[in-house]
Amino acid sequence: MRFVTLILLAVFLFEIALGGDDKANVRGLGMAGATTVTSRTIDAIGINPALLAYMGIARGSEIKGRIIDAETKQPVPGAQVTIKNLNLSVRANFSGEFSLKNVSPGNYTVVVTQKGYETLVIKGFKVTPNSTIKGTIGISRKETAQETSVNFSELNFEVREQRPIIYNDNSSFTMSLVPQIGIGIGANFLSYNLYLDYFTGVDSAGERVPKYLTDDDKRKILDSFRENPGTLMSQIDVKMLNIAFPIKSVGIALGVRERVISKFGIPREFMEFMLYGNPPGSVYSYNLGIGGTWMREYSVSLGTKIPFDLIIIKNINVGVGVKFLQGFGYVGSDDLNLTFETADSSRGYEITASMKGVVKRAGVDFLDPEKKASFTPFPSPAGTGLGFDVGASVEVLGLFTAGLSITDIGSINWTKNAVIVSGDTTFKFSGYSTQEKIDSLKQSFEDYVNSPNRKKYEGFSTGLPTAIRFGVATDLKTLLPFFPGRMLISADYFQPIGNAHISFKSPKLALGVEWRLIGLLPLRAGISLGGFEGFALSVGTGINLPFMELNVATGNLNEVMPGGDLRHFSIATELRLKF
Repeated sequence: MRFVTLILLAVFLFEIALGGDDKANVRGLGMAGATTVTSRTIDAIGINPALLAYMGIARGSEIKGRIIDAETKQPVPGAQVTIKNLNLSVRANFSGEFSLKNVSPGNYTVVVTQKGYETLVIKGFKVTPNSTIKGTIGISRKETAQETSVNFSELNFEVREQRPIIYNDNSSFTMSLVPQIGIGIGANFLSYNLYLDYFTGVDSAGERVPKYLTDDDKRKILDSFRENPGTLMSQIDVKMLNIAFPIKSVGIALGVRERVISKFGIPREFMEFMLYGNPPGSVYSYNLGIGGTWMREYSVSLGTKIPFDLIIIKNINVGVGVKFLQGFGYVGSDDLNLTFETADSSRGYEITASMKGVVKRAGVDFLDPEKKASFTPFPSPAGTGLGFDVGASVEVLGLFTAGLSITDIGSINWTKNAVIVSGDTTFKFSGYSTQEKIDSLKQSFEDYVNSPNRKKYEGFSTGLPTAIRFGVATDLKTLLPFFPGRMLISADYFQPIGNAHISFKSPKLALGVEWRLIGLLPLRAGISLGGFEGFALSVGTGINLPFMELNVATGNLNEVMPGGDLRHFSIATELRLKF
Protein backbone atom coordinates (compact mmCIF):
# COMPACT_ATOMS: atom_id res chain seq x y z
CA MET A 1 0.00 0.00 0.00
CA ARG A 2 2.89 2.35 0.78
CA PHE A 3 4.29 1.63 -2.66
CA VAL A 4 0.98 2.39 -4.37
CA THR A 5 0.82 5.67 -2.48
CA LEU A 6 4.34 6.50 -3.58
CA ILE A 7 3.60 5.70 -7.22
CA LEU A 8 0.45 7.83 -7.13
CA LEU A 9 2.47 10.69 -5.67
CA ALA A 10 5.01 10.27 -8.45
CA VAL A 11 2.26 10.33 -11.08
CA PHE A 12 0.78 13.42 -9.45
CA LEU A 13 4.13 15.22 -9.48
CA PHE A 14 4.77 14.22 -13.08
CA GLU A 15 1.40 15.46 -14.23
CA ILE A 16 1.82 18.75 -12.45
CA ALA A 17 5.20 19.21 -14.07
CA LEU A 18 3.71 18.46 -17.47
CA GLY A 19 0.80 20.22 -16.92
CA GLY A 20 -18.10 21.06 -26.57
CA ASP A 21 -22.11 21.57 -27.33
CA ASP A 22 -23.52 24.94 -26.70
CA LYS A 23 -24.64 24.45 -23.08
CA ALA A 24 -26.07 27.97 -22.78
CA ASN A 25 -28.49 27.50 -25.69
CA VAL A 26 -31.41 26.78 -23.37
CA ARG A 27 -34.04 26.10 -26.01
CA GLY A 28 -31.64 23.76 -27.81
CA LEU A 29 -30.68 21.89 -24.64
CA GLY A 30 -34.32 21.04 -24.04
CA MET A 31 -34.47 19.56 -27.57
CA ALA A 32 -31.33 17.40 -27.09
CA GLY A 33 -29.29 19.85 -29.16
CA ALA A 34 -31.31 19.41 -32.39
CA THR A 35 -31.11 23.11 -33.27
CA THR A 36 -29.06 23.57 -36.45
CA VAL A 37 -32.13 24.93 -38.26
CA THR A 38 -34.46 25.72 -35.36
CA SER A 39 -32.68 28.22 -33.14
CA ARG A 40 -34.22 31.66 -33.12
CA THR A 41 -32.66 35.08 -33.08
CA ILE A 42 -30.47 35.23 -30.00
CA ASP A 43 -29.91 31.47 -29.85
CA ALA A 44 -28.38 31.56 -33.32
CA ILE A 45 -25.09 32.87 -31.93
CA GLY A 46 -22.64 29.99 -32.08
CA ILE A 47 -25.03 27.51 -33.74
CA ASN A 48 -25.97 28.67 -37.23
CA PRO A 49 -25.65 32.38 -38.00
CA ALA A 50 -27.77 31.93 -41.14
CA LEU A 51 -30.82 31.72 -38.87
CA LEU A 52 -30.42 35.39 -38.03
CA ALA A 53 -31.79 36.01 -41.54
CA TYR A 54 -35.25 35.24 -40.19
CA MET A 55 -35.10 38.53 -38.31
CA GLY A 56 -34.72 40.29 -41.65
CA ILE A 57 -37.04 38.34 -43.90
CA ALA A 58 -39.82 38.28 -41.32
CA ARG A 59 -40.45 41.99 -41.87
CA GLY A 60 -40.64 42.52 -45.64
CA SER A 61 -43.78 41.83 -47.71
CA GLU A 62 -44.78 41.97 -51.37
CA ILE A 63 -47.68 43.86 -52.97
CA LYS A 64 -48.56 42.50 -56.39
CA GLY A 65 -51.51 42.53 -58.74
CA ARG A 66 -52.98 43.75 -62.01
CA ILE A 67 -54.32 47.11 -63.18
CA ILE A 68 -57.34 46.85 -65.50
CA ASP A 69 -59.86 49.11 -67.17
CA ALA A 70 -62.95 49.12 -64.92
CA GLU A 71 -65.32 48.91 -67.93
CA THR A 72 -63.54 46.74 -70.51
CA LYS A 73 -61.58 44.60 -67.97
CA GLN A 74 -58.53 44.93 -70.23
CA PRO A 75 -55.06 45.58 -68.78
CA VAL A 76 -53.79 49.14 -68.44
CA PRO A 77 -50.10 49.04 -69.36
CA GLY A 78 -47.85 51.71 -67.87
CA ALA A 79 -50.15 52.53 -64.94
CA GLN A 80 -48.09 53.79 -62.03
CA VAL A 81 -48.59 52.37 -58.52
CA THR A 82 -47.11 54.48 -55.72
CA ILE A 83 -46.93 53.92 -51.95
CA LYS A 84 -47.23 57.53 -50.94
CA ASN A 85 -45.77 57.22 -47.45
CA LEU A 86 -42.61 55.49 -48.73
CA ASN A 87 -42.13 57.27 -52.07
CA LEU A 88 -41.96 53.78 -53.55
CA SER A 89 -43.46 53.28 -57.03
CA VAL A 90 -43.55 50.91 -60.01
CA ARG A 91 -45.22 50.85 -63.43
CA ALA A 92 -47.40 48.02 -64.71
CA ASN A 93 -46.09 45.92 -67.60
CA PHE A 94 -47.89 45.25 -70.90
CA SER A 95 -50.17 42.78 -69.09
CA GLY A 96 -51.03 45.36 -66.46
CA GLU A 97 -49.12 43.41 -63.80
CA PHE A 98 -47.01 45.08 -61.10
CA SER A 99 -44.99 44.06 -58.03
CA LEU A 100 -43.56 46.00 -55.08
CA LYS A 101 -41.21 43.92 -52.94
CA ASN A 102 -39.67 44.32 -49.47
CA VAL A 103 -42.43 46.58 -48.21
CA SER A 104 -42.21 47.12 -44.47
CA PRO A 105 -45.31 46.32 -42.38
CA GLY A 106 -47.66 49.25 -41.79
CA ASN A 107 -50.73 51.18 -43.02
CA TYR A 108 -50.21 53.13 -46.21
CA THR A 109 -51.89 55.24 -48.86
CA VAL A 110 -51.48 53.72 -52.33
CA VAL A 111 -52.05 55.89 -55.43
CA VAL A 112 -52.73 54.51 -58.96
CA THR A 113 -52.34 56.93 -61.90
CA GLN A 114 -52.39 56.73 -65.71
CA LYS A 115 -52.99 59.34 -68.39
CA GLY A 116 -56.61 59.32 -69.50
CA TYR A 117 -57.79 57.59 -66.31
CA GLU A 118 -58.96 58.68 -62.91
CA THR A 119 -56.45 58.93 -60.08
CA LEU A 120 -57.36 56.18 -57.63
CA VAL A 121 -56.35 56.73 -53.99
CA ILE A 122 -56.48 53.61 -51.78
CA LYS A 123 -56.45 54.55 -48.12
CA GLY A 124 -55.65 52.27 -45.17
CA PHE A 125 -53.68 49.82 -47.30
CA LYS A 126 -52.57 47.35 -44.60
CA VAL A 127 -49.29 45.47 -45.08
CA THR A 128 -48.75 42.59 -42.66
CA PRO A 129 -45.27 41.12 -41.96
CA ASN A 130 -43.83 38.54 -44.34
CA SER A 131 -46.92 38.42 -46.56
CA THR A 132 -47.92 38.49 -50.20
CA ILE A 133 -50.84 40.89 -50.82
CA LYS A 134 -52.40 40.25 -54.20
CA GLY A 135 -55.37 41.76 -56.01
CA THR A 136 -56.85 43.40 -59.12
CA ILE A 137 -57.39 47.16 -59.28
CA GLY A 138 -59.86 48.65 -61.75
CA ILE A 139 -59.64 52.30 -62.82
CA SER A 140 -62.14 54.25 -64.95
CA ARG A 141 -61.45 56.45 -67.95
CA LYS A 142 -61.77 60.17 -67.27
CA GLU A 143 -60.97 63.10 -69.54
CA THR A 144 -59.70 65.08 -66.57
CA ALA A 145 -57.45 63.93 -63.72
CA GLN A 146 -60.34 63.28 -61.37
CA GLU A 147 -59.37 61.81 -57.99
CA THR A 148 -61.37 58.92 -56.50
CA SER A 149 -60.78 57.58 -52.98
CA VAL A 150 -61.56 54.09 -51.73
CA ASN A 151 -60.73 52.16 -48.57
CA PHE A 152 -58.49 49.10 -48.71
CA SER A 153 -61.18 47.02 -47.01
CA GLU A 154 -63.50 47.68 -49.97
CA LEU A 155 -61.15 45.93 -52.39
CA ASN A 156 -60.97 42.19 -52.79
CA PHE A 157 -57.28 41.69 -52.01
CA GLU A 158 -55.90 38.30 -50.99
CA VAL A 159 -53.43 38.37 -48.08
CA ARG A 160 -51.25 35.29 -47.84
CA GLU A 161 -48.70 35.05 -45.05
CA GLN A 162 -45.40 33.61 -46.28
CA ARG A 163 -44.53 32.08 -42.95
CA PRO A 164 -41.25 30.12 -42.91
CA ILE A 165 -41.65 26.41 -42.26
CA ILE A 166 -39.63 26.85 -39.08
CA TYR A 167 -41.66 29.36 -37.17
CA ASN A 168 -40.06 32.07 -35.06
CA ASP A 169 -41.38 34.77 -32.80
CA ASN A 170 -40.86 37.54 -35.40
CA SER A 171 -39.07 39.63 -32.78
CA SER A 172 -37.32 42.67 -34.22
CA PHE A 173 -35.10 43.04 -31.15
CA THR A 174 -33.99 40.67 -28.40
CA MET A 175 -31.64 41.17 -25.46
CA SER A 176 -30.73 38.93 -22.55
CA LEU A 177 -31.81 40.46 -19.23
CA VAL A 178 -29.55 38.14 -17.23
CA PRO A 179 -26.69 35.98 -18.53
CA GLN A 180 -27.68 32.73 -20.22
CA ILE A 181 -26.00 30.09 -18.09
CA GLY A 182 -25.36 26.45 -18.92
CA ILE A 183 -23.50 23.91 -16.79
CA GLY A 184 -22.63 20.37 -17.73
CA ILE A 185 -20.52 17.68 -16.08
CA GLY A 186 -20.24 13.98 -16.71
CA ALA A 187 -18.14 10.84 -17.04
CA ASN A 188 -18.49 7.80 -19.27
CA PHE A 189 -17.00 5.49 -16.66
CA LEU A 190 -17.39 5.73 -12.88
CA SER A 191 -20.89 6.98 -12.04
CA TYR A 192 -21.93 8.99 -9.01
CA ASN A 193 -23.89 6.02 -7.68
CA LEU A 194 -20.79 3.79 -7.89
CA TYR A 195 -18.79 6.49 -6.16
CA LEU A 196 -21.27 6.56 -3.29
CA ASP A 197 -21.32 2.76 -3.06
CA TYR A 198 -17.58 2.09 -3.05
CA PHE A 199 -15.57 5.23 -2.33
CA THR A 200 -17.33 7.01 0.54
CA GLY A 201 -16.84 4.32 3.16
CA VAL A 202 -19.35 2.53 5.39
CA ASP A 203 -20.84 3.34 8.78
CA SER A 204 -19.13 1.71 11.75
CA ALA A 205 -20.07 2.71 15.27
CA GLY A 206 -21.28 6.08 14.02
CA GLU A 207 -18.16 6.77 11.96
CA ARG A 208 -17.30 6.44 8.29
CA VAL A 209 -14.56 3.90 7.70
CA PRO A 210 -13.04 2.64 4.43
CA LYS A 211 -14.93 -0.13 2.67
CA TYR A 212 -13.18 -3.36 1.75
CA LEU A 213 -13.66 -4.02 -1.95
CA THR A 214 -14.27 -7.59 -3.04
CA ASP A 215 -13.25 -8.91 -6.45
CA ASP A 216 -16.86 -8.56 -7.57
CA ASP A 217 -16.83 -4.91 -6.46
CA LYS A 218 -13.64 -4.26 -8.41
CA ARG A 219 -14.96 -5.92 -11.55
CA LYS A 220 -18.14 -3.86 -11.33
CA ILE A 221 -16.08 -0.67 -11.15
CA LEU A 222 -13.95 -1.71 -14.15
CA ASP A 223 -17.03 -2.75 -16.13
CA SER A 224 -18.43 0.76 -15.72
CA PHE A 225 -16.02 1.99 -18.43
CA ARG A 226 -18.14 2.46 -21.56
CA GLU A 227 -14.95 2.93 -23.57
CA ASN A 228 -11.23 3.01 -22.93
CA PRO A 229 -9.94 5.45 -21.91
CA GLY A 230 -12.82 6.85 -19.90
CA THR A 231 -13.49 10.57 -20.02
CA LEU A 232 -14.36 13.01 -17.26
CA MET A 233 -15.54 16.28 -18.78
CA SER A 234 -17.11 19.50 -17.55
CA GLN A 235 -18.23 22.72 -19.18
CA ILE A 236 -19.44 26.08 -17.96
CA ASP A 237 -20.98 28.22 -20.70
CA VAL A 238 -22.17 31.75 -19.94
CA LYS A 239 -23.54 34.14 -22.55
CA MET A 240 -23.07 37.35 -20.62
CA LEU A 241 -24.47 39.66 -23.29
CA ASN A 242 -26.70 38.87 -26.28
CA ILE A 243 -28.40 41.43 -28.50
CA ALA A 244 -30.07 40.65 -31.83
CA PHE A 245 -31.82 43.01 -34.23
CA PRO A 246 -32.42 43.53 -37.97
CA ILE A 247 -31.21 46.32 -40.22
CA LYS A 248 -33.32 46.14 -43.37
CA SER A 249 -32.89 42.58 -44.69
CA VAL A 250 -29.92 41.64 -42.47
CA GLY A 251 -30.20 40.07 -39.03
CA ILE A 252 -27.40 41.09 -36.66
CA ALA A 253 -26.34 39.63 -33.32
CA LEU A 254 -23.76 40.84 -30.82
CA GLY A 255 -22.56 38.63 -28.01
CA VAL A 256 -20.09 38.14 -25.19
CA ARG A 257 -19.60 34.54 -24.15
CA GLU A 258 -17.51 32.89 -21.42
CA ARG A 259 -16.46 29.25 -21.81
CA VAL A 260 -14.61 27.03 -19.35
CA ILE A 261 -13.93 23.46 -20.50
CA SER A 262 -12.03 20.65 -18.79
CA LYS A 263 -11.38 17.12 -20.00
CA PHE A 264 -9.49 14.24 -18.40
CA GLY A 265 -8.82 10.87 -20.00
CA ILE A 266 -8.67 8.07 -17.40
CA PRO A 267 -7.52 4.68 -18.80
CA ARG A 268 -9.16 1.52 -17.55
CA GLU A 269 -5.66 0.16 -16.82
CA PHE A 270 -5.02 3.04 -14.45
CA MET A 271 -8.16 2.19 -12.50
CA GLU A 272 -7.12 -1.47 -12.48
CA PHE A 273 -3.73 -0.47 -11.07
CA MET A 274 -5.47 1.57 -8.38
CA LEU A 275 -7.67 -1.39 -7.41
CA TYR A 276 -5.24 -4.30 -7.62
CA GLY A 277 -1.86 -2.71 -7.05
CA ASN A 278 1.23 -4.10 -8.80
CA PRO A 279 1.61 -7.85 -8.27
CA PRO A 280 4.92 -9.46 -9.34
CA GLY A 281 5.13 -10.02 -13.07
CA SER A 282 2.61 -7.27 -13.90
CA VAL A 283 3.01 -4.52 -16.50
CA TYR A 284 0.75 -1.48 -16.56
CA SER A 285 1.03 0.99 -19.45
CA TYR A 286 -1.50 3.71 -20.09
CA ASN A 287 -1.93 7.12 -21.66
CA LEU A 288 -3.39 9.87 -19.53
CA GLY A 289 -5.20 12.78 -21.16
CA ILE A 290 -5.34 16.28 -19.69
CA GLY A 291 -7.13 19.19 -21.35
CA GLY A 292 -8.76 22.42 -20.35
CA THR A 293 -9.28 26.02 -21.36
CA TRP A 294 -10.87 29.26 -20.22
CA MET A 295 -11.71 31.72 -22.98
CA ARG A 296 -13.95 34.69 -23.74
CA GLU A 297 -15.61 35.51 -27.06
CA TYR A 298 -16.72 38.88 -28.40
CA SER A 299 -18.82 38.04 -31.45
CA VAL A 300 -20.62 39.75 -34.32
CA SER A 301 -22.92 37.57 -36.43
CA LEU A 302 -24.79 38.46 -39.63
CA GLY A 303 -27.48 36.58 -41.52
CA THR A 304 -29.43 37.44 -44.64
CA LYS A 305 -31.74 35.92 -47.26
CA ILE A 306 -30.45 35.36 -50.80
CA PRO A 307 -32.78 37.36 -53.13
CA PHE A 308 -33.70 34.44 -55.37
CA ASP A 309 -35.17 30.94 -55.17
CA LEU A 310 -34.34 27.75 -57.04
CA ILE A 311 -36.76 25.18 -58.45
CA ILE A 312 -37.45 23.25 -55.26
CA ILE A 313 -35.45 25.36 -52.83
CA LYS A 314 -36.71 28.59 -51.30
CA ASN A 315 -35.76 30.91 -48.45
CA ILE A 316 -32.03 30.45 -48.95
CA ASN A 317 -30.35 32.02 -45.93
CA VAL A 318 -26.62 32.44 -45.32
CA GLY A 319 -24.72 33.77 -42.33
CA VAL A 320 -21.31 34.33 -40.85
CA GLY A 321 -20.05 35.07 -37.35
CA VAL A 322 -16.71 36.59 -36.39
CA LYS A 323 -15.30 36.19 -32.88
CA PHE A 324 -12.46 38.02 -31.20
CA LEU A 325 -11.07 35.57 -28.65
CA GLN A 326 -9.28 36.13 -25.37
CA GLY A 327 -7.72 33.10 -23.69
CA PHE A 328 -7.03 33.15 -19.96
CA GLY A 329 -5.75 29.63 -19.43
CA TYR A 330 -4.96 26.43 -21.29
CA VAL A 331 -3.51 23.00 -20.60
CA GLY A 332 -3.25 20.05 -22.98
CA SER A 333 -1.20 16.85 -23.01
CA ASP A 334 0.25 14.99 -25.99
CA ASP A 335 1.08 11.28 -25.67
CA LEU A 336 1.41 11.37 -21.89
CA ASN A 337 2.38 7.76 -21.15
CA LEU A 338 3.12 6.05 -17.83
CA THR A 339 4.41 2.47 -17.66
CA PHE A 340 5.03 0.40 -14.50
CA GLU A 341 6.65 -3.02 -14.66
CA THR A 342 7.05 -5.18 -11.55
CA ALA A 343 9.52 -8.06 -11.97
CA ASP A 344 9.08 -11.45 -10.37
CA SER A 345 11.35 -13.04 -7.74
CA SER A 346 13.99 -13.97 -10.34
CA ARG A 347 14.80 -10.24 -10.68
CA GLY A 348 14.36 -9.41 -7.04
CA TYR A 349 10.95 -7.79 -7.59
CA GLU A 350 12.63 -4.85 -9.32
CA ILE A 351 10.26 -2.08 -10.41
CA THR A 352 10.70 -0.06 -13.60
CA ALA A 353 8.77 3.17 -14.07
CA SER A 354 8.82 4.93 -17.45
CA MET A 355 7.35 8.34 -18.09
CA LYS A 356 7.18 10.33 -21.31
CA GLY A 357 4.99 12.92 -22.96
CA VAL A 358 4.48 16.61 -23.62
CA VAL A 359 2.14 19.09 -21.96
CA LYS A 360 1.47 22.64 -23.10
CA ARG A 361 0.08 25.14 -20.65
CA ALA A 362 -0.40 28.90 -20.53
CA GLY A 363 -2.12 31.60 -18.53
CA VAL A 364 -2.57 31.94 -14.79
CA ASP A 365 -0.12 29.37 -13.46
CA PHE A 366 -1.64 27.59 -10.47
CA LEU A 367 0.91 24.80 -10.89
CA ASP A 368 3.98 26.82 -9.95
CA PRO A 369 4.04 27.55 -6.18
CA GLU A 370 6.69 30.21 -6.62
CA LYS A 371 4.38 32.41 -8.67
CA LYS A 372 1.67 32.53 -6.00
CA ALA A 373 -1.13 32.75 -8.53
CA SER A 374 -4.56 33.86 -7.36
CA PHE A 375 -7.90 33.72 -9.12
CA THR A 376 -9.59 36.82 -10.52
CA PRO A 377 -12.60 36.94 -12.87
CA PHE A 378 -10.89 39.54 -15.08
CA PRO A 379 -7.29 38.46 -15.61
CA SER A 380 -5.13 39.82 -18.39
CA PRO A 381 -5.32 37.59 -21.47
CA ALA A 382 -2.70 34.89 -21.90
CA GLY A 383 -3.58 34.52 -25.57
CA THR A 384 -5.69 36.02 -28.35
CA GLY A 385 -7.14 34.77 -31.60
CA LEU A 386 -9.96 34.86 -34.11
CA GLY A 387 -12.81 32.44 -34.66
CA PHE A 388 -15.51 32.08 -37.30
CA ASP A 389 -18.94 30.48 -37.67
CA VAL A 390 -20.49 29.95 -41.12
CA GLY A 391 -23.85 28.49 -42.01
CA ALA A 392 -26.70 28.18 -44.46
CA SER A 393 -30.32 27.08 -44.36
CA VAL A 394 -32.90 26.39 -47.10
CA GLU A 395 -36.55 25.34 -47.40
CA VAL A 396 -37.03 22.26 -49.58
CA LEU A 397 -40.27 21.51 -51.46
CA GLY A 398 -42.14 23.64 -48.97
CA LEU A 399 -42.08 20.68 -46.58
CA PHE A 400 -38.96 20.97 -44.44
CA THR A 401 -35.93 23.12 -43.74
CA ALA A 402 -32.33 21.88 -43.99
CA GLY A 403 -29.28 23.58 -42.56
CA LEU A 404 -25.53 23.22 -42.34
CA SER A 405 -23.08 25.07 -40.12
CA ILE A 406 -19.43 24.91 -39.15
CA THR A 407 -18.68 26.58 -35.83
CA ASP A 408 -15.56 27.57 -33.92
CA ILE A 409 -13.19 27.72 -36.87
CA GLY A 410 -9.95 29.30 -35.68
CA SER A 411 -7.24 29.23 -33.05
CA ILE A 412 -5.72 31.06 -30.09
CA ASN A 413 -2.06 32.04 -29.87
CA TRP A 414 -0.81 31.66 -26.28
CA THR A 415 2.07 33.90 -25.20
CA LYS A 416 1.72 34.72 -21.49
CA ASN A 417 3.21 32.17 -19.07
CA ALA A 418 3.36 29.78 -22.01
CA VAL A 419 5.32 26.63 -21.16
CA ILE A 420 5.98 23.47 -23.16
CA VAL A 421 7.13 20.72 -20.80
CA SER A 422 8.46 17.39 -22.04
CA GLY A 423 9.34 14.20 -20.21
CA ASP A 424 11.09 10.99 -21.23
CA THR A 425 12.78 9.09 -18.42
CA THR A 426 12.97 5.72 -16.70
CA PHE A 427 13.46 4.86 -13.01
CA LYS A 428 14.44 1.47 -11.66
CA PHE A 429 14.37 0.67 -7.98
CA SER A 430 13.94 -2.14 -5.48
CA GLY A 431 13.85 -2.51 -1.74
CA TYR A 432 11.28 0.20 -1.18
CA SER A 433 10.20 -0.96 2.25
CA THR A 434 12.14 1.54 4.35
CA GLN A 435 11.07 5.13 4.86
CA GLU A 436 14.58 6.33 4.00
CA LYS A 437 14.43 4.74 0.55
CA ILE A 438 10.92 6.00 -0.05
CA ASP A 439 12.02 9.54 0.81
CA SER A 440 15.04 9.16 -1.46
CA LEU A 441 12.85 8.00 -4.32
CA LYS A 442 10.46 10.88 -3.75
CA GLN A 443 13.37 13.34 -3.85
CA SER A 444 14.59 11.84 -7.12
CA PHE A 445 11.19 12.44 -8.69
CA GLU A 446 11.06 16.00 -7.40
CA ASP A 447 14.55 16.73 -8.77
CA TYR A 448 13.47 15.40 -12.12
CA VAL A 449 10.22 17.38 -12.08
CA ASN A 450 12.04 20.62 -11.28
CA SER A 451 14.78 20.08 -13.85
CA PRO A 452 14.99 23.32 -15.89
CA ASN A 453 16.05 21.67 -19.14
CA ARG A 454 12.62 19.99 -19.42
CA LYS A 455 10.76 23.28 -19.84
CA LYS A 456 10.58 25.55 -22.88
CA TYR A 457 9.16 28.99 -22.22
CA GLU A 458 7.78 29.74 -25.65
CA GLY A 459 4.41 30.51 -27.18
CA PHE A 460 2.21 28.03 -28.98
CA SER A 461 -1.09 27.89 -30.85
CA THR A 462 -4.15 25.72 -30.15
CA GLY A 463 -7.27 25.12 -32.18
CA LEU A 464 -10.86 25.71 -31.12
CA PRO A 465 -13.46 22.95 -30.58
CA THR A 466 -14.56 23.10 -34.23
CA ALA A 467 -17.72 21.18 -35.11
CA ILE A 468 -19.91 20.45 -38.14
CA ARG A 469 -23.68 20.46 -37.70
CA PHE A 470 -26.31 19.30 -40.17
CA GLY A 471 -30.01 19.35 -39.43
CA VAL A 472 -33.50 19.07 -40.90
CA ALA A 473 -36.74 20.25 -39.35
CA THR A 474 -40.39 20.77 -40.12
CA ASP A 475 -43.55 22.08 -38.54
CA LEU A 476 -45.99 19.18 -38.15
CA LYS A 477 -48.79 21.53 -39.16
CA THR A 478 -47.25 21.67 -42.63
CA LEU A 479 -48.00 17.96 -43.01
CA LEU A 480 -51.08 17.71 -40.76
CA PRO A 481 -53.01 21.00 -40.83
CA PHE A 482 -55.54 19.67 -38.33
CA PHE A 483 -52.89 18.95 -35.67
CA PRO A 484 -53.64 20.94 -32.48
CA GLY A 485 -51.19 23.71 -31.79
CA ARG A 486 -47.82 23.81 -33.52
CA MET A 487 -45.19 21.10 -33.18
CA LEU A 488 -41.66 21.62 -34.39
CA ILE A 489 -39.79 18.38 -35.18
CA SER A 490 -36.04 18.57 -35.68
CA ALA A 491 -33.22 16.08 -36.31
CA ASP A 492 -29.51 16.88 -36.09
CA TYR A 493 -26.12 15.33 -36.77
CA PHE A 494 -23.21 16.77 -34.78
CA GLN A 495 -19.56 15.94 -35.57
CA PRO A 496 -16.67 17.49 -33.60
CA ILE A 497 -13.53 17.93 -35.73
CA GLY A 498 -11.50 20.40 -33.64
CA ASN A 499 -9.10 20.40 -30.71
CA ALA A 500 -9.40 16.94 -29.12
CA HIS A 501 -8.07 18.22 -25.80
CA ILE A 502 -11.25 20.25 -25.20
CA SER A 503 -13.86 18.36 -27.21
CA PHE A 504 -15.26 14.84 -27.56
CA LYS A 505 -14.64 13.24 -30.94
CA SER A 506 -17.61 10.87 -31.24
CA PRO A 507 -20.52 12.06 -33.43
CA LYS A 508 -24.00 12.57 -32.02
CA LEU A 509 -27.50 12.15 -33.48
CA ALA A 510 -30.37 14.06 -31.89
CA LEU A 511 -34.14 14.26 -32.36
CA GLY A 512 -36.09 17.05 -30.69
CA VAL A 513 -39.63 18.43 -30.57
CA GLU A 514 -41.20 21.68 -29.41
CA TRP A 515 -44.99 21.68 -28.95
CA ARG A 516 -46.93 24.90 -28.53
CA LEU A 517 -50.45 23.79 -27.78
CA ILE A 518 -50.68 26.94 -25.69
CA GLY A 519 -48.67 29.65 -27.38
CA LEU A 520 -47.12 31.10 -24.25
CA LEU A 521 -46.14 27.71 -22.78
CA PRO A 522 -43.76 25.76 -25.06
CA LEU A 523 -42.99 22.15 -24.13
CA ARG A 524 -39.70 20.68 -25.36
CA ALA A 525 -38.21 17.19 -25.33
CA GLY A 526 -35.50 15.29 -27.17
CA ILE A 527 -33.30 12.23 -27.28
CA SER A 528 -29.72 11.91 -28.45
CA LEU A 529 -27.43 8.98 -29.24
CA GLY A 530 -23.65 8.98 -29.36
CA GLY A 531 -21.35 11.79 -28.36
CA PHE A 532 -20.10 12.06 -24.81
CA GLU A 533 -23.34 11.08 -23.07
CA GLY A 534 -24.17 8.01 -25.16
CA PHE A 535 -27.93 8.11 -24.63
CA ALA A 536 -29.57 11.24 -23.23
CA LEU A 537 -33.15 12.34 -22.64
CA SER A 538 -33.73 16.10 -22.57
CA VAL A 539 -36.69 18.20 -21.46
CA GLY A 540 -37.40 21.89 -21.22
CA THR A 541 -40.15 24.46 -20.99
CA GLY A 542 -40.62 28.18 -20.69
CA ILE A 543 -42.98 31.13 -20.58
CA ASN A 544 -43.21 33.05 -23.85
CA LEU A 545 -44.81 36.48 -23.40
CA PRO A 546 -45.07 39.10 -26.16
CA PHE A 547 -42.27 41.15 -24.58
CA MET A 548 -40.25 38.62 -22.57
CA GLU A 549 -39.23 34.98 -22.64
CA LEU A 550 -38.08 32.66 -19.82
CA ASN A 551 -36.65 29.22 -20.62
CA VAL A 552 -35.22 26.39 -18.54
CA ALA A 553 -33.95 22.95 -19.60
CA THR A 554 -31.93 19.91 -18.61
CA GLY A 555 -30.12 17.62 -21.01
CA ASN A 556 -29.89 14.49 -18.86
CA LEU A 557 -33.29 13.66 -17.38
CA ASN A 558 -32.65 9.93 -17.85
CA GLU A 559 -29.80 10.08 -15.33
CA VAL A 560 -32.18 10.86 -12.45
CA MET A 561 -34.99 8.55 -13.55
CA PRO A 562 -35.32 5.01 -12.15
CA GLY A 563 -32.43 2.97 -13.53
CA GLY A 564 -30.24 6.03 -14.10
CA ASP A 565 -26.76 6.07 -12.61
CA LEU A 566 -25.96 9.82 -12.52
CA ARG A 567 -23.03 9.83 -14.91
CA HIS A 568 -24.01 13.19 -16.45
CA PHE A 569 -25.73 16.37 -15.36
CA SER A 570 -26.62 19.55 -17.24
CA ILE A 571 -28.93 22.50 -16.69
CA ALA A 572 -29.44 25.87 -18.37
CA THR A 573 -31.65 28.91 -18.00
CA GLU A 574 -32.28 32.24 -19.72
CA LEU A 575 -34.42 35.36 -19.41
CA ARG A 576 -34.59 37.73 -22.35
CA LEU A 577 -36.44 40.83 -23.46
CA LYS A 578 -37.96 40.97 -26.95
CA PHE A 579 -40.19 43.15 -29.08
